[in-house]
Amino acid sequence: FSSFPFFLIPLMILFFLTNTATSKNTTIPVNVGLVLDINGEDGKIALSCINMSLSDFYNSNSHYKTRLLLNTRDSKGDVVAAAAAVKNLCKLSTFSYLFLFYF
Repeated sequence: FSSFPFFLIPLMILFFLTNTATSKNTTIPVNVGLVLDINGEDGKIALSCINMSLSDFYNSNSHYKTRLLLNTRDSKGDVVAAAAAVKNLCKLSTFSYLFLFYF
């Protein structure tokens, strides 16, 4: 397993976002595309770490108005399938960020 700290990815994105909401109840969705091997051990760990870090961050920082919305696609452990998943995500063209992890 790679020693990359996956839980830092959502936090790094949040630091680059600005809080521009005017109302307390208004949230700003930020679409993030994520491609990884969901059935592989590394992919499961990465997805779990990212989801836990998002949950922990928003529980500790409820004043943030931006909310990361993960749109996860499965690479199926194959480079071609990963490229197809990225192409599928790019067709939606509403993403602020797109991440691809291939182990």
